[in-house]
Amino acid sequence: MHYRADFHIHSCLSPCASLEMSPASIVKAAKAAGLNAIALTDHNCGFNLPAFGTVCSRLGMACLYGMEVTSVEEAHILCLFDRLDAAMEMGARVYDSLPDIPNQPGKFGDQPIIDEDEDILGFAEKFLISASGFAVSSLVEEVHALGGLVIPAHIDRPVYGIIAQLGFLPDEPFDAVELTAYGDAGLAGTFPVIRSSDSHHLNGLGTAHTRLEAETLTVAQVRSSLWNA
Repeated sequence: MHYRADFHIHSCLSPCASLEMSPASIVKAAKAAGLNAIALTDHNCGFNLPAFGTVCSRLGMACLYGMEVTSVEEAHILCLFDRLDAAMEMGARVYDSLPDIPNQPGKFGDQPIIDEDEDILGFAEKFLISASGFAVSSLVEEVHALGGLVIPAHIDRPVYGIIAQLGFLPDEPFDAVELTAYGDAGLAGTFPVIRSSDSHHLNGLGTAHTRLEAETLTVAQVRSSLWNA
């Protein structure tokens, strides 16, 4: 099957994202943009992943469950899973590792946890943009142990990209690296490349995407498709 995938999308749970980014609205906008595979990747937690999974199932959208983790080195790393329970487990570990800094909605934005019908269930209390307690190497180890993919995000950006933060692309067993729409593929070295929108607004969905050939959207098939492309 041919997938037109966007694996880097934020819901309203991320304080930097628009409040219009409910899981239901994201999936509808993704279909309208011609995507047939997406991942939800909020900052440092997965509280909106259950609703996202339910909506994807309802509307026939293939999906991965994810998060964008800020490492100790302040590099952004995408962690993607094909099992909701594994993603929720990793999300809980990352959230628990965040410093006990409460969010300030008036300054940074709200962090609502919502269900598939867009009802608010509560709010994430910790400030989600903080650096987690995971160094890059330990994050790679734990995500792989849970069966997920580890992909440094927007490595061509001057802030929070792993090259900008460390000065180099470390020799870790990453599954791919992510570039922005027009990022220099030469930065990826020998790693396969995905391109994603990093959408924080509905109109950004699919503005950058990755084309994959896979029988089904599983971690194993995505990894194989990327490395064999």
